[in-house]
Amino acid sequence: MAFSLVQNDVEKLDRILQELLVQSEANGCLVCDYSGYVLAQQGVDAQQDPLLISALGAGVFSASRELARLLGEDKFSAVFHQGERKSIFICAVNLDVLLVVIFTNDASVGLVKLYAGPATAAMRGVLEEVRHRELTVPVPEHTFVLNDAENVFTKR
Repeated sequence: MAFSLVQNDVEKLDRILQELLVQSEANGCLVCDYSGYVLAQQGVDAQQDPLLISALGAGVFSASRELARLLGEDKFSAVFHQGERKSIFICAVNLDVLLVVIFTNDASVGLVKLYAGPATAAMRGVLEEVRHRELTVPVPEHTFVLNDAENVFTKR
C-alpha cells in the first residue's frame, strides 16, 4: 500500500521547493521516492527530463548507501556531484523520499546544503501529515503516490 498525496500536499511541497530555489539560488529541485517516482518539482525544465533525473538520482543515492555500508557507516545522508557548469545535490528527506537540487556554479554548494536542511524538515512534516491521514492506494512498489498525477504537473 502507498500513501496518496492529494493536490494540497503537492502544493505544500511546491511552496517548500520554491522557497528553497530562492534561498539557495539553485535552478531546479524535485522530490522523489527511492525508486525515482517524482512527487513534486520546481524549476526543472523539460530539457533536463525530471523523470530521468529522479530515477538516476535515486540510483546514485542507493549506490552511495551501499558504499556507506561497505565502509562501516550506517548511511550517507547526502550525495554531491560537481560538474564544470552544473552540479547536483541529493539528500534524504526520510527513509522513503529524496530531495534533488540542481544548480549552476554561480550558486554556492554551501547555500544549497544550508537551505536543504530546513526544506527537508518541512517536507518531512508534510509527509507525516499524509501518513496520518492514512489515505492509501494499492501500489506496493511505492511508499507515496500522487492522487491525481495528471493535474499535478500542469502549469497553474
